[in-house]
Amino acid sequence: MLLAVLFLVVSWDRTLTDCFGGNEVMGYYYFRATMRQVADIPCLDDQGLPTLCSVNVPDVPRAFGPNFPDPGTGDSVSTLFDPVENPDLLPVPAIGGLSAWPWFSPENMDPVVAVDAAGNESLVCQ
Repeated sequence: MLLAVLFLVVSWDRTLTDCFGGNEVMGYYYFRATMRQVADIPCLDDQGLPTLCSVNVPDVPRAFGPNFPDPGTGDSVSTLFDPVENPDLLPVPAIGGLSAWPWFSPENMDPVVAVDAAGNESLVCQ
């Protein structure tokens, strides 16, 4: 009995459904970079006088790099893109902006974005 349950657990492949209850068909995935924008804000200098201080503030995450196809159930994808060797893959930030490889952050909740066949991103229905 235990072997039968173990076999079912290992072999079970759940069906993904889209927002409307139909079978989900993945189109591709893409990366989103966490962006920072340099901004000047009022602050006080060492002597308590008003001045402007440069700080990094969150900017809108931007797509970068090539899209990659749905690898299929149970497969994994790894990318070996190096931002130094492939600078054109990173988004071009606004003047004074900073960009970074994707990571989970409050501004970038989904650094790897899935797009289904209908064009919906990360299961967000439109």
